[in-house]
Amino acid sequence: MSQKKLGENNPLFGKTHNEKTKELIRQKALGKKHSEETKLLMSSKKGSFVNIYEKCDKEEFKLIGYFTSARRAGKYLGISGSTVMKYIKSGEIFKNKYKFSDK
Repeated sequence: MSQKKLGENNPLFGKTHNEKTKELIRQKALGKKHSEETKLLMSSKKGSFVNIYEKCDKEEFKLIGYFTSARRAGKYLGISGSTVMKYIKSGEIFKNKYKFSDK
């Protein structure tokens, strides 16, 4: 059915919303809140899984957390998701204590 509504067959083809309608759509979207379950689902679909390992001996690390995104992993440690991604890509140890992996 969606193929039949493509292009000129679409009832909204060539039409645009007026400013009043755009503002109504914008206001409706501003009040929208996602549940924690929905946020977790979106994160698992769009994010990249991250493991956090903590240094326990000179060369040994133990897994302390498994997260659905770099942002959630960063939130756990009180840092940004971009910092987590930077350390995943470089393979370096964060603050000589934490190691991140996306595998």
